[in-house]
Amino acid sequence: MIKVEIPQVSDLEIIDKIALQVHDCHVKWRPDIFEHTDYIFNEEDLKNLIQEENIFVAKLDKQIVGYILLSKRENKKNGYKYRKELDIDAMGVLDTYRNQGIGYELLEYIKKYAKEHNYTDLRLTVNEENENARHLYEKVGFKIKNIAYSMKINN
Repeated sequence: MIKVEIPQVSDLEIIDKIALQVHDCHVKWRPDIFEHTDYIFNEEDLKNLIQEENIFVAKLDKQIVGYILLSKRENKKNGYKYRKELDIDAMGVLDTYRNQGIGYELLEYIKKYAKEHNYTDLRLTVNEENENARHLYEKVGFKIKNIAYSMKINN
């Protein structure tokens, strides 16, 4: 059974391993933006994420096999309806555990978390080449609401 919870600082190594697997995909798809790195999170980063409840992990038999990274904001701009938005900044599952429902469980947990904390929107962006993720996001109920364009100007 998959359990989703807030991690401990001692979980840094496995969380960073998963994050690096995701990052390697981003480097492959968008080398104009991403570059190889030796780590994604350091201890201070993880402490802050835990304190703010901006990171959750998926455990299978007490082993961390996935994570999801969040950011939160409120939109109170004049002329706009009030929005309390929860953004999924990153999500990853250990490559040996993919296609086993772990990403789905992480997303379902975050949907429930968002409802319980009165968020009005749950948002994310995905690389157009990431067909598996796009399929998963649509499966849990995400709809395309915007199309982002990008143009490289200078190196």
